[in-house]
Amino acid sequence: MSSTGPLGFFVRHKVAANLLMLIMLMGGVIGLSRMNIQFFPTFALDFVTVQVIWNGAAAEDVEQAITIPLEQRLRSLQNLKTMTSTSAQGVSSITLEFREGTDPIVALDDARQQVDEFRNLPAAAEKPEVVRVARYDPIANLLLYGPFEPHELRSIANRMEDDLLNHGVDRIVINGVPEQQISIEVPNAELRRLGMSLDQLATRINAESRDLPAGQAGEQDSARELRAIEQRRDPQAFGSIALQPEGDSHLRLGDIADIRQEPRRNQVLLRYDGYPAVELQLERSEDGDSLESAKILNDWLQDIRPTLPPQLQIHAYDQAWQLIDDRIRLLVNNGLSGLVLVLILLYLFLPARVALWVAVGIPTAFLAAMAVFWVIGGSINMISLFALIMALGVIVDDAIVVGEDADAHHRNGEASERASEGAAKRMLWPVVASSLTTIAAFMPLLMVGGIFGNILGDIPTVMICVLIASLLECFVVLPHHLREAFRPGKPRTGRLAAVGNRLDSIRARFDRSFNRFRDGQFRRLSQAALANRGTTLACALVSVVITVGLLSSGRIGFSFFPTPEPQVLYANVSFVAGTPRASMVSFMRELEQSLSDTEQALGGELILTALTREGEVLGDNGVARQGDNLGSMMVELVSPDHRDVRNKAFIREWQRRIQPPPGIERINITEQQSGPPGKDVDIRLTGSEPQQLKEAADALSVILAGIEGVVSTDDDMTWGREQLVYSLTPYGQALGLSIESVGNQLRAAYDGRLAQIYQDKRDEIEVRVQLPRAERESLASLGNLNIRLDDGRFVPLRQVVTFTSNQGFSALRHADAQLATDVTADIDSGQTTAGVVLKAAAQELPALASRYNVRYSFEGRSVDQQETLADMRDGLIIGLLLMYAVLVWVFSSWSTPLIVMSVIPLALVGALLGHWVMGLNLTILSLFGLFGLSGIVVNNSIILVSFYQEQRQRGLAVNDALNEAVVQRLRAVMLTSLTTIGGLLPLLFETSLQAQFLIPMATSIAFGLGFSTLLVLLVVPALLSMLEGWKERRAGGTA
Repeated sequence: MSSTGPLGFFVRHKVAANLLMLIMLMGGVIGLSRMNIQFFPTFALDFVTVQVIWNGAAAEDVEQAITIPLEQRLRSLQNLKTMTSTSAQGVSSITLEFREGTDPIVALDDARQQVDEFRNLPAAAEKPEVVRVARYDPIANLLLYGPFEPHELRSIANRMEDDLLNHGVDRIVINGVPEQQISIEVPNAELRRLGMSLDQLATRINAESRDLPAGQAGEQDSARELRAIEQRRDPQAFGSIALQPEGDSHLRLGDIADIRQEPRRNQVLLRYDGYPAVELQLERSEDGDSLESAKILNDWLQDIRPTLPPQLQIHAYDQAWQLIDDRIRLLVNNGLSGLVLVLILLYLFLPARVALWVAVGIPTAFLAAMAVFWVIGGSINMISLFALIMALGVIVDDAIVVGEDADAHHRNGEASERASEGAAKRMLWPVVASSLTTIAAFMPLLMVGGIFGNILGDIPTVMICVLIASLLECFVVLPHHLREAFRPGKPRTGRLAAVGNRLDSIRARFDRSFNRFRDGQFRRLSQAALANRGTTLACALVSVVITVGLLSSGRIGFSFFPTPEPQVLYANVSFVAGTPRASMVSFMRELEQSLSDTEQALGGELILTALTREGEVLGDNGVARQGDNLGSMMVELVSPDHRDVRNKAFIREWQRRIQPPPGIERINITEQQSGPPGKDVDIRLTGSEPQQLKEAADALSVILAGIEGVVSTDDDMTWGREQLVYSLTPYGQALGLSIESVGNQLRAAYDGRLAQIYQDKRDEIEVRVQLPRAERESLASLGNLNIRLDDGRFVPLRQVVTFTSNQGFSALRHADAQLATDVTADIDSGQTTAGVVLKAAAQELPALASRYNVRYSFEGRSVDQQETLADMRDGLIIGLLLMYAVLVWVFSSWSTPLIVMSVIPLALVGALLGHWVMGLNLTILSLFGLFGLSGIVVNNSIILVSFYQEQRQRGLAVNDALNEAVVQRLRAVMLTSLTTIGGLLPLLFETSLQAQFLIPMATSIAFGLGFSTLLVLLVVPALLSMLEGWKERRAGGTA
């Protein structure tokens, strides 16, 4: 055989193949060492937020004056996908989501330009902030706690923040440290006596308390800089400000005002283990390495603990890096177990030295794939690692086919060089075709958009990289090594010889048994299947019908993206708006006690961390809502793998022990959200009337709560404080007062007049002039408040305004410029699925929408689900067309590819039956597995049909050629299937709860491949036999 051509060159050259292998290995090592380690793949966040602060304004005022006008401007932005907004007390927040692929800088600039052009903001509103949402992933949280004052903990936390940033942590967020203000409280009576308003007083303070540069003087002499250093920075200094310097009075601010430094209103305070606490959230940027950041943290903790002040404790919790580390170890261990099974199978089915070089191809192709994956920006994460495990069996398929063919020809007497080079040339197009069909099956998965496409996109990317690397290895590197493997080796000596001989005898016995089975029972089974091809095809059809029945009857459920059981629970408490903070704090103490009682009742040793937040509730993905009537607890439980009590059982027991006090609006205990954002059950109601919308949301909550498996419901439209709506009396109008002048004086009295903001090191301190707390907190003082007229006279408020009562909302939300509320539900995945709950709710929704004159839509993950399934449906069609095109090209036939692809539905039957046997629901990962499976199972058909065509060319009859092809390729077909199944087998029976969401995909491939392998050896020959018979009859009829 001629040595011309690249394949012959690499077989014969002394070092070319090994040099290429070394390059592949080194490239992979470099890539692995430089790739980031993280939980999920990096994906872009195409969000821009617009926030406007308007202190003291009600949600309805914020909506009308700020949110609606801005939405009208922003809704015309190019590439805008969705726009949502929240109008809450004192703040408007608008979130813009852009379509995938939009340039984030251009989107930010466009949004900023539209906001800057809006000239009609309320005078008291602050400048709008337009920012792009940057993605940071959590590393861990640190708690500082002990018998210290908040300002002492603040100082320590600030020093630690600087230290950690210097050590290389990307970002730190500090919580539980109240922002400070200088409160200057002046009684109403004193203001009247002085003839001053709070506005005038604030203006006076701002004029006197300043650091002000005034340029340079005396440049001809020795130049001097002129500056005033009069900025007051503590209560005593502010007390020294003169109030009436133009007269003989020596009255100072401190003589008439109570001045103190204190936390601002509605601040969040943390408690841990009975002490005040400060939280440091450590985060990494999206291109950072989680485990590298964790090492920085652990080294820093080791150094800092001995230097802490006595009684100050530091506690690390919610350590995301630990979860990443545990899950990566879990997958690596499963991968190694799978590798051992693959190696055992290779050794049993192939000669030892051939098996060795086929096995060497595994790390070679893996590392070459990793080098490519690193170059295109990949990372080591849960999804890419799972793809590598899935590729474990597939990666050796090409090498097995080449190695087995070379071995068969060498046994028949061919020289080692001729057998290895011949195998590479004979198998080139069948193997390339089989790899191309697998790539064609995976490639459409890259079309899946949205958040799920971003997360799961690593699976097709890794598989395509692996398949290309495997092709390169098995045709360029492997044949050279096979040439050496077939040459007689040196005789073994000593203990090694005894072990080797023992292993060789085991393999020889297996080989003899396999050959007896192949040439005996299996050959007879194949002949019977061909002789009774109608029965064979009928059995296959029955299996399809049974599976369709299981699917349509609901025996196999569908759960779109199940996530592992989280360790963290949130308990959110909401009192009626206006409830005193003391009532909320008192109940949070009771909640802490009920949590402790729950732990003891369930056996103890369940809780790692229980952190109380006073003044804040936590929503999905850490979104917080603040107020004096709100409180929450974060409970970190022991890892699910180390406890028998499930989260739902813990929540039920805790809820049973809680005694709701009067005035409480809602208590919700939920699991921490993990995986893609959004709830599985999320129904959006839109309308024009807030009252009707709230009533509809309450009615929908009742409907959802009545569906089996729903644990709790929630909506984002909560009632606010009772509102007093004022209007001028005719007397007030006659005095020359306006709504604006009265409103400004009321705002200054009760919300405080911001005199100035000064910088104290890293903190911004507000200086606020207001009425004393006793007057502000008493409604009786409202009527006695003195309103200053333009001529300097004062008049009691009750004489110039009248009040009416109104019930408002704490927040009003919009979706795409429409008033909306989202009603969400948490479900027990052991009892039901989101699809079942949404289907039950959908039956009631039309009547509810008609009754309350609202519209409804399904949001959250269900929207992503619909988009993803639509992309996958399109991808399936494209994938099948690509596979058909490849097969038509390989077989130069229009009909033969249909026979080859007929195995795909049979594989899907096996996959679905596997889910039923394992008691699993179908998931999006199952569907990804079905895509990959369709490409993998076709490979065996290709090899089988190629061998059949060879036998026909040798002159064998149709059935004889089919029977010979099935028998001769049994070893290769079984080995390629068993190695793929073996690679996934450890994961398939993994008991860790952290790996459960990956098992459906492994089930799809392992069971589908196992079932289809049996059928491909029986059904494909039967179909080919029928096709050939039809062709012969047609040819005879034509003749």
